[in-house]
Amino acid sequence: MQIIHSNGMIRWAVARAAVAVAGMFAGMSLVYASALQVSPVRLQFEGAQRAQAIQVRNQGSDSLNAQVRVMRWTQENGVDKLEPAEDVVASPAIVQVAPGKQQMVRVIRIHSAPVSQELSYRVLVDELPGKASAERSVGLKVLLRYSIPVFVTPQASNSAPAVTDLTKVQAQLVAGSNGKSVLQVKNSGPSYVRISNLRTLRSDGVQKSLGGAGLFGYVLAGQQMSWPVDVAYPLSSDLSLEARFNDDRQSQPLPLDRSGR
Repeated sequence: MQIIHSNGMIRWAVARAAVAVAGMFAGMSLVYASALQVSPVRLQFEGAQRAQAIQVRNQGSDSLNAQVRVMRWTQENGVDKLEPAEDVVASPAIVQVAPGKQQMVRVIRIHSAPVSQELSYRVLVDELPGKASAERSVGLKVLLRYSIPVFVTPQASNSAPAVTDLTKVQAQLVAGSNGKSVLQVKNSGPSYVRISNLRTLRSDGVQKSLGGAGLFGYVLAGQQMSWPVDVAYPLSSDLSLEARFNDDRQSQPLPLDRSGR
């Protein structure tokens, strides 16, 4: 089981094989307490900035152990790819947090010189199994993973534009499975594009949400991403796609190329 939330958190269901088999026959109960909390949900280094911090909080009643890793984040053939980073590290890499407490973890660039183009990473914070909670757990044990986007930009930005420029963004729908569509979005610009609140808009004003009201996904600078969407292919002529981009308050139409229909 995998549930991805708009703040980057991923809940992983982890169970021993024996328990899983028993649960299929005996009505296994779900044991889960949302102990691990991590903030902020996104980091951005600008210019020569070298270090930032995340806070790992324990909202539970037992001591919490977590592992913190930094992964280089790229996108290939329309999918995310993570590899261990060598130029950005987390310190400490293993944390133990008492109930009701929090601990700071520093995310550090090894070389703080400004970059010539935007770089992207993800900080993975994984809850580790604890002995006390394991002894009390009956059934399925759910652990948490936070996946926090990190960007290193060439220079500090004086102010964010009121509306994201989409002139370097191109999108198209291609045929998927079961008569549905796959949305392909290409970002030819120098900075990432974050897409949220994706929806269809009919000519009569009727809207339909695609993927919930939160984060839909990122398209990194110079990359392309693909997602299956619950839209019939080909797209009806009276439908368009809208979304919020980056931190914009208002939605914009997605620049959709219909010539390939």
